[in-house]
Amino acid sequence: MSRRYDLFRRFMILLSRLLFGLEIRGMERVPKTGPLVIAANHRQYPDPVLVCMAIPRRMQWMGKKELYEPPYKRFFEFIGSFPVDREGGGRAGVRIALSYLTEGWPIGIFPEGTHKDDGTAREAKSGAVMLAIRGNAPILPVFVSKLPGPLARLRGERLRLIVGDPVRMDPNLRGGKAYREAADEVLRTIYALPKGDAG
Repeated sequence: MSRRYDLFRRFMILLSRLLFGLEIRGMERVPKTGPLVIAANHRQYPDPVLVCMAIPRRMQWMGKKELYEPPYKRFFEFIGSFPVDREGGGRAGVRIALSYLTEGWPIGIFPEGTHKDDGTAREAKSGAVMLAIRGNAPILPVFVSKLPGPLARLRGERLRLIVGDPVRMDPNLRGGKAYREAADEVLRTIYALPKGDAG
C-alpha cells in the first residue's frame, strides 16, 4: 500500500466517522496476503471508496469503461481501478483481473453490476465466482449501508461497513447455471451480513 493511498484511506475513514458515524465491523477477517475477490453490494456511487475503507490492503477494481472520462479518470486510477468493456464481453478486463490475482492482489467487484439505491438484492452476475475459481482466490463478502443524510444522522443512523468471512468456491463448478447459482448465494450472503451483526 503506497503512503499516498494509505493517507487517503485514513483521511476518508476519519471524515466518514465525523460526517456519517462510520462503523466498520469484521476488518480482522480480511486475509493479510494472497489473492482475494472482494464482492460487495452496490447502491450508491461512492461504494468503491467506502469498500476501500473496510479493506486494509491495496485493491484493484473492475470498473465499466464509461467511468474513465475526464475529470474522473485520474481518481479511478488512483483508487486502483481498471476499465472493463462490458459491451465487448469484458474479456480483456477478465485477463487483467486474473493477472492481478496471480500476483496476489485483492480484486474488487460488484456482483450486481450497476449501482441501485432501493436497498434490495437483484440477480447476481457470475463474474466474482468465475474470477474466484480461475484465480484460486476466496471471495470476501462486504456489506455497505446507505450513506445517511443529515436527518438520518439525527435519528442515529450510521454508515456501516460489514466484512464477512472469506468463502471458498467449489473448484468443480461447471457451466453458466452453476456459476449463477453460486453468485446468487454470494449476494444473499452479502445482504445477510447486517442481520448477523446486530451490534
